Amino acid sequence: MLNNEIVNYIKSELVKGEGKQQITDSLIKAGWQNNDVQEAFNSLSAPASPIATSPQSTSEIVTEKNYPITKLWIFKAPIIIIVISIVALLFGYYFPYLLIALPIYLIANPLIRANFHYSTEEKFFDVRQGVFSKKQRHLPYGVIQNVLVKQDWFDRIFGLASFSVENASQGGGKEFFGGSKSFRLGGTYQQQGESVGSSGNKVNIPGLKKKDAEAIKLVLLQKMKENPIEDSQSGL
Repeated sequence: MLNNEIVNYIKSELVKGEGKQQITDSLIKAGWQNNDVQEAFNSLSAPASPIATSPQSTSEIVTEKNYPITKLWIFKAPIIIIVISIVALLFGYYFPYLLIALPIYLIANPLIRANFHYSTEEKFFDVRQGVFSKKQRHLPYGVIQNVLVKQDWFDRIFGLASFSVENASQGGGKEFFGGSKSFRLGGTYQQQGESVGSSGNKVNIPGLKKKDAEAIKLVLLQKMKENPIEDSQSGL
């Protein structure tokens, strides 16, 4: 007999982007019979593929509550600093400014993460950011040129990714503090060359789970298809 509990679980996992095999393994580990699981899959009209299944209906508003910046991202820069410092010490070098930056990141990252918000509104991709100086941007889907999912070595190790949006408008440049790092609690924050939020003609959301970054990409691509560029849209 078809079990609605299994069916509802499968639907919820498909929405998250999980594949059929992963869902099946999870259910079997939880004590369900394989025949019951397969029957539940067969009852669904939608395919059990995360690629073919939309992660969210485009009519639903997706926010950072659906796909949040992970807590692990808070410790990304500190971990990198510690690794670099240990390697440097092994070769007889010492970089005290790295250790000075360590507590700054540990204080700043949670604040940046807590004050960064995004949402996929009907016509705009909205971004709100900033701890002391608040900044808000309404980006029309029609002016978006590229949506990218990127991973550096740290992301690949821990299963994270950055989601990036580039639009057709040309905006201001980046502010730098201490060479390759930039730090602005009032607006965009740069960490190891990795921005958070809106900067110039880009919006970047780092520290996502890889599957979450891919899910947001699918949502934005569909929004771009549904909302072609209009003369009145500026992207500002």
